[in-house]
Amino acid sequence: MQRLQIKISPWRYSILLSPIILWFTAVSSHATLNVSCQANMNTGVINISNTITTANAESANITGNLEYSCTNTGDTAGYVSVCLAANGGNTPNAVNPRYMNTASNTHKLAFDMTLPNGKTWGTRTFGFGEEYSSGAIYIPARSTELGQSNISDRVVISTSLIPNNGNALAIPGTYTNNFNGDLTFKAAEQSGSTDCLEGAQDNSNPFSFTVQATVIPSCEITAKPTDINLNNIAASAINTRGSTSIGVNCTNGAPYTIGLTPSNGNENGKGDMTSTSPNSDVIPYQLQSVAGTAWGNTLTAESVGNGVAYNGTGVNQSHTVYAIVPSADVKPDHYSDIVTISVNY
Repeated sequence: MQRLQIKISPWRYSILLSPIILWFTAVSSHATLNVSCQANMNTGVINISNTITTANAESANITGNLEYSCTNTGDTAGYVSVCLAANGGNTPNAVNPRYMNTASNTHKLAFDMTLPNGKTWGTRTFGFGEEYSSGAIYIPARSTELGQSNISDRVVISTSLIPNNGNALAIPGTYTNNFNGDLTFKAAEQSGSTDCLEGAQDNSNPFSFTVQATVIPSCEITAKPTDINLNNIAASAINTRGSTSIGVNCTNGAPYTIGLTPSNGNENGKGDMTSTSPNSDVIPYQLQSVAGTAWGNTLTAESVGNGVAYNGTGVNQSHTVYAIVPSADVKPDHYSDIVTISVNY
């Protein structure tokens, strides 16, 4: 018997590992837009005027520059739109009108801030006023020398005191309102995607500024008084009296005095009416106040003297002055005199 030998020769399996090399290309972190923006208003202060009086308390105005700039430190050019908003300042919801207040917060001045299109500068969150929007502005890629590219522009804001809000009643002093304006912007490679008034913004950056005005004591004679006309006086008449009114408008709360001086320079209000023809006769007269006392012009900066003292109210005040003629026993003729009115405040 023969034996059959079966030989099994095993195959050797082996896995050959070939090195696989993956090459990664380095991508710069600057290969996108990298934009930042900032704004400032008139170097921080809008000073309407240091000389607000009853004459300009409802009309004084000034223009200021609302400046903004944006920087791109990325390697990609694109577009950016900038929005600039302002609320009511110290009283955020008071936009129509806005108010400046004294330090004691007891008196106020109404004012408005308007954009170049004449509309009130406001915010998108209020129903009144309009937020400024620059529209899409092209911004280049960063410069290899500076490491950035810059754009800048400015908006002219008109700030004015406004009528029909009691500004004429303001007392002397400095009035202020402090604002925290808000800059938002949106940047993208395509101009159609950069409306800063729509959707989420890329960033927000506040900018602060102050609006101020100073009210000073002031007075003005609002109209030339009518002449005191005594008409025809009999030679036998005594203590003939005529009157007129002097209209004065002075700053609310400002003390003032009125002095009267006849053409002869008498400080006690004693004047002489002279003839308009070659006639040497004169008719003496005395100026008096409502109280019946002599009204002259011995007043000084420290003393009322024989003038008449009042306090301003911010509106026209009428003051009656009398001319008393003790006697008219003179030649028949036409007699007159001129009185100078002085207002000290």
